[in-house]
Amino acid sequence: MKKILMVDDDIDILTVVQLVLESNGFEVVALSNWQQIYTQVDTFKPDLILLDVSLGTQDGRNICKQLKSNKDTKHISIILFSASHNIENSVSECLADSFISKPFDINDLIDGINKQLMETNGFN
Repeated sequence: MKKILMVDDDIDILTVVQLVLESNGFEVVALSNWQQIYTQVDTFKPDLILLDVSLGTQDGRNICKQLKSNKDTKHISIILFSASHNIENSVSECLADSFISKPFDINDLIDGINKQLMETNGFN
């Protein structure tokens, strides 16, 4: 079972997406507090991180860049998502693997996650 760490400060989005991901066979840890991400990465060992760009006092792109710059976590796929426009252009700058804009179709989200996991495992 693939593990997904989801980080978003919107509890409603966290709850709905966690239920959908779990019903699609993923093991999910959902965080509304970005400060817990580094601890969860160490303990949960996710295959993929679904990371909101706007996390209150923190920018998800900065977290992404830190994780991708660390030799111990750079292998983890990271999909950024955001309701802000013009964010997609900055995805490559923070080394994210993909971007999904909010609002998103849940089937597109599942497809994007599966595609990213397949690419990470060399099945492109």
